[in-house]
Amino acid sequence: MRCVNTEPIICKPTLDTFVRLAVVWAAFLGFGLYFFYDGAVGYRRANEVFLSRKAFAALGQEATSLTREEWQRRYRADTPLLRTEGSGRALTGLQEGGAPLPLPPACAAAGAMPPEALDYEAMRRSWNDCWVAYTERRHFPVKPAEHGYDQGAIREQWIAGVLCTAVSLLLIGLALRTRRRVLALEGDCVTAAGQQFRVQDITRLDLRQWGPGFKGVAYATVHGRRIRLDGMTYGGFAESKGAPAERWMQALLARYEGEILEYEQPDAH
Repeated sequence: MRCVNTEPIICKPTLDTFVRLAVVWAAFLGFGLYFFYDGAVGYRRANEVFLSRKAFAALGQEATSLTREEWQRRYRADTPLLRTEGSGRALTGLQEGGAPLPLPPACAAAGAMPPEALDYEAMRRSWNDCWVAYTERRHFPVKPAEHGYDQGAIREQWIAGVLCTAVSLLLIGLALRTRRRVLALEGDCVTAAGQQFRVQDITRLDLRQWGPGFKGVAYATVHGRRIRLDGMTYGGFAESKGAPAERWMQALLARYEGEILEYEQPDAH
């Protein structure tokens, strides 16, 4: 198709468009990284805190019913604080009547009885105070999660991370595509949404969402297809810049003779 290049009006993507895309991209990427962290580290660490506090509570109850000699025979420095099985990334903690909870690999090395829990007199007085001292040394939160996270919950975090990362990649692709496109009118040739067509090919212009008070979008029907004319993305309506998109539309209307669906009027109420 040959276009007549008379007084061309070319609207390029606005800076605001890329700022909005960047904000959404950063949000999805941030959520994706957060989900990946929880799947790899966060939920396992939360399980260690959850099970450790349960162990302290159980030890505190035992301390009130055992003598010092019985306590010292039953619990030594090499006694595991948590009931675990497996090793490495497959290390899990066992809770009564519940599903195995994945634990951090380092939990195997730190799983021996901590000195705070071995202190018989302190545990008899207040196991919770011993727990607080333990959390300060291990940099754990004093209040654990209300429940543990099984393998299914961890898998969900990985899936959510993949989905958020995929959306962030799609947004990069959208930004690159937007950067390559323009909204242009060169003589009787229109360029919009990555397509070119003549003004004479338009059979209907839908302007009901056009203008700065609306979405800044119009639709041209060309050979039975609706083509998006996005003035908010391309050119924009900033008066300080001469409202490029509105100028473009007025130039198109000056050449167009077909059906027009007029602007919607804002509700005065």
